[in-house]
Amino acid sequence: MIRLRIAPDGTVRSLWTDEIDWPALGRSSVRRASHVEFCDDKQLWYIRAGKPRSRLGRILQLVLRRPFGEILHWARSRTEALAWEREHYEPGAAGWPLD
Repeated sequence: MIRLRIAPDGTVRSLWTDEIDWPALGRSSVRRASHVEFCDDKQLWYIRAGKPRSRLGRILQLVLRRPFGEILHWARSRTEALAWEREHYEPGAAGWPLD
């Protein structure tokens, strides 16, 4: 199931999914909520917050163009990591921004 949040001004917010033809809806603006990556040392997948908490982390992320947000979850498979990300960041879930 795909959940969408539609604001009074018509703005649609959701997790990105290729199941929706977003360009057909109009111009899109994408902001990352998280990054799913593989850790070579631990041989596990992890989900990292898209926006670092610290100002230094945000500056490093901008300059170095790599994620510096906190690690939120570890998973044995990419499928498990993506499922956790979807459950955590879907509209109304714990990771969904209130703004």
